[in-house]
Parts: sequence; C-alpha cells; structure tokens
Amino acid sequence: MSRLARRIEIMKQTRTEGFFNPEQHVLEAALRGRSARKIRAHLRRMDPVVLTTPRWSKPQVFLEDLALDLAVGEPGVGCRTVSFRPLKGRPRTEAWFFVLQVLAQLSETRRDALRVPTVASSKGFRTAARSLLERAQFQPGVGQVALLAHGAEYLPVDVIEDLAEVWARFAGCYVGERRATMLMAGTVDAPQMKIDDAPKVVLADYGEAEAAAALVGQAGPSGRQELERAARFSGGIPAVVEALGSGARASGGLPDARKDLIRCMGQLADEIRGAVHIVSSDSALADRMEQLLRGEPLVEIPTLDRTLMLAGLLKTVRLPGEDRVLLRGPAIGAVLA
Repeated sequence: MSRLARRIEIMKQTRTEGFFNPEQHVLEAALRGRSARKIRAHLRRMDPVVLTTPRWSKPQVFLEDLALDLAVGEPGVGCRTVSFRPLKGRPRTEAWFFVLQVLAQLSETRRDALRVPTVASSKGFRTAARSLLERAQFQPGVGQVALLAHGAEYLPVDVIEDLAEVWARFAGCYVGERRATMLMAGTVDAPQMKIDDAPKVVLADYGEAEAAAALVGQAGPSGRQELERAARFSGGIPAVVEALGSGARASGGLPDARKDLIRCMGQLADEIRGAVHIVSSDSALADRMEQLLRGEPLVEIPTLDRTLMLAGLLKTVRLPGEDRVLLRGPAIGAVLA
C-alpha cells in the first residue's frame, strides 16, 4: 500500500471511530506524531510556522509525510515541499529567484506555465513575492496552499528577513481569510528565522514505538525483542533509525549485540564520532560530555549545552520543576564507548 493510500485509510478510520481513540495512550507517546499534529493544526488555520530541526532529524521525510496528511485531511491543503540546501554558498540573486520560483508554484503546478520575474534588489524581491502570494490567494480553482521549506539556514539572512516582511504585510491584509501560508524549517543555528508571530515548534525525535514502527518499514519484519532493543538503542534519532534499518536490510535482519548495531549504522557512526571529536577539542565541552555519558539528566548550562545541541548530541527533557538536558540517545554513548 502506498503512503498516500495509507494516509487516506487512516483518515477514514479516524472519522468512523468517533472522537475517542482506544489507542490514545500510544498516540500521546508518539513524540514526532505530536509535533505533526500541532503543526497541522496551525497550517490548517493558515498560520505560518517556524520549525526547528535538530541535526539528524530528517526534516524532508517529516515534511513529505506532513504534506500527505494535509492533502487527504479536511480541509485539504495543497503543499509544495522544498529544500533550500542547494542555495548553500550561492549569491543573493540566485536565492531571490529560487524563492520566487517556489512561491509561484503555490498557484501554478505546471512548470512550463510558471511566470517568475527577475529581480535585482530587495525591494524588487519583496514586490514580486507579495504579488505571487496575492496570486495564490486569488487564483481560481486553487484551494488552500502551503509552502513547506527546510534548510532555511542556507538562505542569506536578509532574504529571510525580506520574506518575513512580505508575509507580515500579506497576512495583515487577509486576517481570517488567508488561503496561503508557509512553514520555514531550519537548524537551531538559524536564529534569523522569524516570521511575524509564527509559533515555534521543535521537531521531536521518534518515541520508542514510533522508532520501532519506522524500523519495520526500513528493515522489514523482525522479532519484537530485536525491534524494541534497536528502537531503544536509537534513542528515536531519525537518522539513526534509518541507518539501522538500511543496515539490517542489507545484512538480513536486526542484530542483537551493540557492536553489531553500531556496525549497522555504517558511516553515521563515524559522523557522530566526528561531531564529538570536534566539540571535545574544548576542555569544558569535553567535561560536559563526560557528565552526559553517565546517563543522568542534568541542569542546563546554556553556554555549554547550546554548542552540544547544535552538534546534535543533546536533547531537552521536561521533568517536574524544570527542564533538564540529556544525551540524545544511547547510540551516541555506544559509538563513543
């Protein structure tokens, strides 16, 4: 069954089963699914969203699934999913043209029919972007639409600022009747991502049951104990889950031993070691990593933990009283052992 067919079937079941879902406790433990529900609610109201995507969180897969959910749900929202990664190191003029192309696709799906102006200044970009949003707002036969973009850290800062200004003016003119919205996703190292009063959501890693389900999709059927062990080992980090699934598929199944799970991770294990090696060149960060490797939640030290969070090694957990920080997953500790 295709992903689209599965989404439609899930939506049908949700409508026929009523408001109470007997698997509600499972849904509440689905951390990544909770992020998706929160974002869907905002986008269906045509609110913009700023999404923070930690390293190894696989935002493209998340946004593609989100686009399917929005398309088959009610009200339906047509989505254009795009990565700004190709713009890394490119000049501002190329960034302007690329963003305008994407905005044009909100109201015109045929590539040969796209009409994108060439601009040579921020003022020209803002004027053209506003015009394209207006086109999406009033284009006959086009329902609600959303731009789902990730890799915002690869856009020049002033391009994001211009786009945010354009959005604020557009949103102010159509309060309560907007038919176009956007989601901008980027790493925690993209503080320039500010769109009007857009809610900020952090893309969560998988919960344990979600990680096990994703592993089934990646690695194929496996024993329950093997799946649960691998899911706990991954810590729900999407890139680790994907790497384990790919490795298990290549070797014929999920292994039991930790050393074999690390081998299944392939190049990702080396990438994690490299990230730790870089941050450990600072003695204070090296000491902090030693504390985190003991596995206990720690009181946050912003001056140190922000760097570790940028490196993808750390996560925040909510505990009674105050938030704490924790090593992002057992796989990270196992790789370093």
